[in-house]
Amino acid sequence: MSVKMNPTSQIKARLGINKGGRIQKHLTNTVYRYMNKYVPYKDGVLRTVTEVGTDYVLYKSPYAHYQYKGILYVDPETGSSYARRDVTKVPTGKPLNYHTPGTGSYWDKKMMSAEGDKMIAEVQKKIDGGRWWQI
Repeated sequence: MSVKMNPTSQIKARLGINKGGRIQKHLTNTVYRYMNKYVPYKDGVLRTVTEVGTDYVLYKSPYAHYQYKGILYVDPETGSSYARRDVTKVPTGKPLNYHTPGTGSYWDKKMMSAEGDKMIAEVQKKIDGGRWWQI
């Protein structure tokens, strides 16, 4: 008895789990939805100025990197958190204080720790609904 199988790349494409496929897009959007409530919210800009691509979520606020790292960065000459034009800030080692409960640095890791299993189950449900047995 022999079994003839389609190439793996073709199977992945039909399931939508290939790079840029429908499951990849669904995963990225699901990650964004779950992760958003862990993103600091003081003025709302960090959460709303985002770009959700096929396989990435980019927070585009000028201070997104500093909020994500959770460390105060300052102008190396003045010590101010407001840097002069064309000056690269330096980390102080002092942790930031987040005011919105449940938010903080490394929000992707916070989300995965708190809700990763639930999020993965949601994406798996989408995969399971893909009629894989018809491939």
